[in-house]
Amino acid sequence: MIRNSLRTHLFAAVALAALAAPVTAHAAGYALKEQSVSGQGTSFAGVTAGGNGDASAMFFNPAAMGMVQGNQFVQTFTGVLPYSKVESVTATRATRAGGSRIAGNTEPGDAANDAIVPAGYFVYSISNDLKVGLSANGPWGLVTDYGAGWVGRYHGIRSDLRTYNFTPTVSYRVLPQLTVGAGLQIQYAKAKLSQASDFALRRGLTPGSLDITSDMVGNDWGFGATAGILYEPMKGTRLGLSYRSSVKHTLKGTLSFDAPAALRGALPNQGISADVTTPDIVSFGAYHEISDRWAVMADVQWTNWSKFKELRVSAANPAFNAVTEENWKDSWFYSLGTSYKATDALTLRAGIAYDQTPIPNEFRTPRIPDEDRLWVSVGAGYKVTEWLQIDAAYSHIFVKNSSVNLRDDLTGPNAGRGNLTVNYKNHVDLIGLQARVAF
Repeated sequence: MIRNSLRTHLFAAVALAALAAPVTAHAAGYALKEQSVSGQGTSFAGVTAGGNGDASAMFFNPAAMGMVQGNQFVQTFTGVLPYSKVESVTATRATRAGGSRIAGNTEPGDAANDAIVPAGYFVYSISNDLKVGLSANGPWGLVTDYGAGWVGRYHGIRSDLRTYNFTPTVSYRVLPQLTVGAGLQIQYAKAKLSQASDFALRRGLTPGSLDITSDMVGNDWGFGATAGILYEPMKGTRLGLSYRSSVKHTLKGTLSFDAPAALRGALPNQGISADVTTPDIVSFGAYHEISDRWAVMADVQWTNWSKFKELRVSAANPAFNAVTEENWKDSWFYSLGTSYKATDALTLRAGIAYDQTPIPNEFRTPRIPDEDRLWVSVGAGYKVTEWLQIDAAYSHIFVKNSSVNLRDDLTGPNAGRGNLTVNYKNHVDLIGLQARVAF
């Protein structure tokens, strides 16, 4: 009776973790790495090889779930404090449109939003070799918001992407040294993009005299898979290899306009669609115990961002179709970490990582002003009782100052949006707390 009641609460907590999904991007591109606080303590070094030692490793490698003894629930919360401040900005109209300065707010401040990012995991051991589990995460997301009156409003005002990912997973130890695992991604995505249009250019009026703000909102369900292996060639040494597939979404929703009463008849709400495909990921991790106290670990991750060529929104009226060139490139994430058992109850962790941006300089937009990142992390895990462990971690992410340089010659995707130059100062702080319950 007690076990059934506990199981009910655990599944409810996992569902709650997904419903509180993330609201800001703080890894390269629009990826959200903050899926494990025990993993964060080593800058996610070794997580693909189960180096963090708990059920949250299943996000990075479903085979790592095979390391769980008995049944386990893990709940994480990560406070994310990103900083992406506009240091300077200039905006002008295309030369053929007069080349005049675009009026508006040149000090929108910090475009990134603080957030709390949760994740939940549950693993049930059918036998010592066969495990089943469920995780709830938000692996992709972003929010940037400059306010409606900023000078770059024709290139974007608010960008909001949120994902809710449920992954039923199974792992099986096929040999004493080898475990395999796989999972099904069930992913819900919703997005909102807002920007202004210089409608005066279409009407032959004075540029800037008639701005129309539009909001595009859409959502969709998509499906994908995860798979991985965990190999232990000798006691205390593990190697992990995993694959997370892309998930294709066709977001469908509504385009609406904030327009003067005289124009509302010409600008009715209408249906829109946009194809968004998250990238697939291949990860390799290694974990090695130097002694019964010390362990070292590493991870390498490749993300297939190059499939993100453009963001195209198709409207019922083709005159309102919108295209943003992206032309992203594949990126790599490298991390090194260590852990030390100071006592039988206390484990200390540290790690560094290099996180490569997928965004070429010439295609960076204010929607995602991303740059290369250097992670520095520390963490600790404390075993309170035989069934409860608490983990905490702190990371500071040094993000290179980034810039946006977009040009408008009244042709191509930037037609009518104007020239825009923005310089940003960036960094991110992460504070994580995690509870692990074994039963």
